[in-house]
Amino acid sequence: MKDYIYNLNSESDESYPDFFFEWDNAVSSGKTPGFYEPEELTEIIEIYIINNQSKRAKQAISHALRVYEDDEDLLYEILLLLNDYECWNDLLSICEQLSEGESDVWMDGHRLTSLLHLGMEDESFLYFQRLKTRYAEDKDELSILYQAMGEALCEVDLYDSAIEVVQEAIDNLDEDINFYWLQLECYVALNCKEEVSELAEVIQKLDPLDASTWHRLGLFFRDIGDYEKAIDAFEYAQSLGHIPEEILMNLIYIYAENKNFIKALEKAKEYLILYPDSYMINMMAAKLNSRMENWKDALKYVDEALKLTPNEESLYLYKSNFLLHLEEFKKAKLALIEGLKNTKDSEGYLSKKLSKLNKQYPDY
Repeated sequence: MKDYIYNLNSESDESYPDFFFEWDNAVSSGKTPGFYEPEELTEIIEIYIINNQSKRAKQAISHALRVYEDDEDLLYEILLLLNDYECWNDLLSICEQLSEGESDVWMDGHRLTSLLHLGMEDESFLYFQRLKTRYAEDKDELSILYQAMGEALCEVDLYDSAIEVVQEAIDNLDEDINFYWLQLECYVALNCKEEVSELAEVIQKLDPLDASTWHRLGLFFRDIGDYEKAIDAFEYAQSLGHIPEEILMNLIYIYAENKNFIKALEKAKEYLILYPDSYMINMMAAKLNSRMENWKDALKYVDEALKLTPNEESLYLYKSNFLLHLEEFKKAKLALIEGLKNTKDSEGYLSKKLSKLNKQYPDY
């Protein structure tokens, strides 16, 4: 789906696709819209949803389902849109309306999700019990329902219930790694470190050579503060060829949190070889060097950051402080003067610091 940011009151906004203008003009004047492809209708619906035009979105949905009543793909796209944008009342309404005919497992899953998000827990569990009976002979469809129920329970913070539902699926259905991931997510939210470690071992055995699996495990270990295991998982993901930007960012953060500044700096250098224009990592490298009192290297990285964002006031303070540690008093003053030229010194910190240095080191 395209993520548009629209201003429905701006006729000059060229971000709108032409067919949206045509549709909007037609319905605004009370005319019947012309012919639209299913993909165009989903974009029209999404634009209205993004802009909180609920009435217009419903109108477009009704038109789409009426014109393309046998198009299952369009129906599923509309249901996904309503789910993604958390339009729970509309999602439930459509599911209940269409279930009067011949519903299917995907629609039933969306209905379960909307019931839970609307706070109707009792109704959702009763409905879930009926659905388990309805789909008892089809393990694939049962698996879809269990995942929908487990995910929805997790999303509304009913973690214990989600764990129980997913465990029931694990005990009764074919092994599916997605169920372990769902349980793992719940245990992370509950900060149950022992259970997280146990489930991580199960997942590792099921998918031992998948880089994204190790990266995801690293994120979960990071979230519960188990930095040693997070580092091992991220390092292994990197060795398996996972996206270096994501891995290196996480390793820099965790090594720094774990007070291993040398390794954090090592990963920062790796990152900057690949992505030299990162202001954030240049500053991280500068701060890591300062923690280790490597003032010359800290100065080098802050200068790189200044090339990227010369109007950032705080950088001139960092630069001046690093130069002071090197006993480069005149250069420390010049750094502040440079900052006063290049920035507005909105809080007056640069001028105050310069005044202080002038008093401390009048001969420089």
